[in-house]
Amino acid sequence: MNPRDAVLAFALVLTAGCGSPRDAGDGQKYETARVERRPVVLVVEASGVIEPIRTVELKSKASGEILEIGADTGDTVRAGALLVRIDPRTPRNRLDQAVAQWNAAKAKLANAQSQLARGRKLLGNEWINQADYDKLVLDAATAQSEVVAGRVAVDNARIALDDTEVRAPGAGTILAKRVERGQVISSPTMDVGGGTLLMTMADLSQVRARVRVDETDLGKIAVGMPASIAVASFPGRRFAGEIEKIEPQAVVEENVTLFPVLITLSNDERLLRPGMNVDVRFEVARRDDVLTIPVTALRTERDVDTTASLTGLDPAAIRAKLDSAATPDGGANAGSARDSATRLGGSFWVVVERNGVLEAVPIATGITDLDRVEVTQGLAEGESLLVLPSSSLVEAQERLQNFMRSRGGIPGMNQKSQGEQGTQAQGSPRPPEQRSGTGVPQRPRS
Repeated sequence: MNPRDAVLAFALVLTAGCGSPRDAGDGQKYETARVERRPVVLVVEASGVIEPIRTVELKSKASGEILEIGADTGDTVRAGALLVRIDPRTPRNRLDQAVAQWNAAKAKLANAQSQLARGRKLLGNEWINQADYDKLVLDAATAQSEVVAGRVAVDNARIALDDTEVRAPGAGTILAKRVERGQVISSPTMDVGGGTLLMTMADLSQVRARVRVDETDLGKIAVGMPASIAVASFPGRRFAGEIEKIEPQAVVEENVTLFPVLITLSNDERLLRPGMNVDVRFEVARRDDVLTIPVTALRTERDVDTTASLTGLDPAAIRAKLDSAATPDGGANAGSARDSATRLGGSFWVVVERNGVLEAVPIATGITDLDRVEVTQGLAEGESLLVLPSSSLVEAQERLQNFMRSRGGIPGMNQKSQGEQGTQAQGSPRPPEQRSGTGVPQRPRS
């Protein structure tokens, strides 16, 4: 970072606040804030896209010329509607042939069974031997198998004929059409792909929003939580949904860990379409008419020494008061995991002005929206408290000052003074009051 930019940034941080400035006792002025009653609403935001819940790929197992297409992209069809019809002549001829062969097999079976019955009588009268009878039994069994094979062939031929008409498996909307009328397709029945893709359809009466939630917010949401969805196509209108699933596998984008969250929502008006970008809000927690303070006013154990140096308070007295109070952490470790995720973990205290005197006061906190935090114990409405820089901010200032000293000062501010010193060294001697090596001004001799 450029040193000049660092100085400006630090100055902006010190001047930022949420109230009127107050003298902390050593000439420095810091912002103050009031304990106010406000609603605190914790909201998690995410973005994603609309997608169908169930998408069906319609494929054809039949081969031939496409004679008719009953629906186009974007059409809504009912269950059983004819979508594609393929030339049925070859499958119909095969069906007729299979039926004829089946009838011949049934006639052959009837003849074999009558021969077997006659042979049984002849064997009883010893007109034929056992070998001749066994041959009649084999002929009847063979005829029976041919009948079964004929029936199976007829069934398969009938299925192949039915496959020339592709119908909608259910009500839905055609998302994509891959073929045109007059096109000849080839669909081998043993193909691993399962046939030629004709259309893609989905039921859009209920859709799903797939969004990605930052891992820091994942503990605040749960399955079944309501969600409010907005799309750019309908500004000012929000759609109600519900979390269906939180997928377990994270996705890393630009070094940010995100988790896919699926939200189901009704789409009776068919306004939401696959691929639309959505912005989702989850209202995780809400408290109405509660005492609140700015989050920036909170102090921790680490801020004791910094606060003491800024306000003039005794650090030992602050620690003694914090230890004697033993203020709970606001329930951050109690309740469900999702409840704890809506709170600030740890014990906090603030610097309050009471009767013109600054005082360290331990508090208990509730939920926070990262701007203000609910106060459940320790403060009263209307009390004034200081918003002081944190210890980390003061340490950053000290590091910045040390860095500037090591570099010879702040760029742009010390060049002039160095030039003036050079002029004095070349021209006139230093004034008498600056000659002392002790650093104490000396009175000129008379």
